[in-house]
Amino acid sequence: MQSFPVKSAFGGAVFLLTASSGGAWAADLGPYQPYTPPPEARYEAPSIWQGAYVGINGGYGWSNSNVTKPEGGYGGAQLGYNWQRGRLVFGIEGDFQGGDIGGQTTTAFDDKVRSDINWFSTVRGRVGIATGPWLLYGTGGVAFADVDTRVRFSDGDKWKSSGTQTGYAVGGGIEWAFAQNWSAKAEYLYVGLGDDALGVNNDFQTVRLGLNYKF
Repeated sequence: MQSFPVKSAFGGAVFLLTASSGGAWAADLGPYQPYTPPPEARYEAPSIWQGAYVGINGGYGWSNSNVTKPEGGYGGAQLGYNWQRGRLVFGIEGDFQGGDIGGQTTTAFDDKVRSDINWFSTVRGRVGIATGPWLLYGTGGVAFADVDTRVRFSDGDKWKSSGTQTGYAVGGGIEWAFAQNWSAKAEYLYVGLGDDALGVNNDFQTVRLGLNYKF
């Protein structure tokens, strides 16, 4: 007849123990915080233009000479380095070309005048905008050229001006990265050298194609 109070007391003790344990466990967990997924990694497109490169080129040049009007082909090599920040690409390039750009004329006084651009070289900066595998750029810098001007006068006398002239080069082009480390370009340059001692203007223009390998 006394078992009921004992069972009640035992049940009450179990309830209190369970409640206190549950409260302690909840206190250990702290306040409820909703799940927040980690931020997704930001994808950045690879910089396909940045790095050092070396290549070859070939093209055609023609002079603005008001006397001999030289023209002809040439070929050479270039090396450079590009930096890329987003779509902006900027860098420096140097080149050297040997050529056969020449022309001659006979004056009204039967004087024979000939001009030859034997080689030319440039050191230029480049700035461009990349769109996918394409790069559209402008360029400008200093130019050097070996120019010969020879005159044979009608009376048999001769005159010659020969040496390296310094000027400027400006232009632009488009380049196509057709493989992981390879690109092809088409470029126009205007090379300003001024007049020689005879008053012959030695400025000339060039168009060329090039092939580059990027390291």
